[in-house]
Amino acid sequence: MTLVPRRRKRPFVATVIVTGILVAACSSTGPSSTPSALATPVSSPAPTPAPTATPVATAAPTATPVVSAVASPVGSSTACAPLPPALALPSDRFTDVQVVPGDTTDGVRFVFGDSSLPGPAGPPMGTLTVAKPPYTKAGSGQKIPVEGEHVLQLTFTGMSLQNDAGQLTYDGPTDIKQALPAFRHAALYDASEGVIGWYIGYNGDGCVSLIQDGESLLLTIGQR
Repeated sequence: MTLVPRRRKRPFVATVIVTGILVAACSSTGPSSTPSALATPVSSPAPTPAPTATPVATAAPTATPVVSAVASPVGSSTACAPLPPALALPSDRFTDVQVVPGDTTDGVRFVFGDSSLPGPAGPPMGTLTVAKPPYTKAGSGQKIPVEGEHVLQLTFTGMSLQNDAGQLTYDGPTDIKQALPAFRHAALYDASEGVIGWYIGYNGDGCVSLIQDGESLLLTIGQR
């Protein structure tokens, strides 16, 4: 009896696996040379920056002095502090005036004494304004030649012109002149009916201030 050699069967499973791998390799889609429309990035216009508000250049506010023609004369670029429209006085009795020279300012000090008894009907006040020519004496209208490039008018109201003994509270000079860098002239123009008034002449474009200094009122003028 002749034995016929049996062929060894190829493994079916391996064939199926190999076949599956080949099918998968063929069916997989490689990178396309032509990009699809969905994959192509759409170039969008660059965002336009929102308009920003351009600040408008405005001049910085400057303090306007009450006596602007005095504190900042025409042609002066210096801004001066405003002067008060009115200032309470130390008392209703004006007793003395003194010129006070300084290194950078000239001053005029107005001194006050004790208040009258039983006291004034209203609070005594002082005001400083620009004097307008012609400069004249109150009542008579007589002209007063005031020296200086600029002239101030300093007025005290609610004043007692006499003390309890009937004497004048102020009996000093009524016309004071000194050739200082700024201050030039102080002239009394009124001393009646509870009012005392002075013209103050000065040179230059210095700033002017009026402050209460103890029992006195100090007027200062910058030297320029």
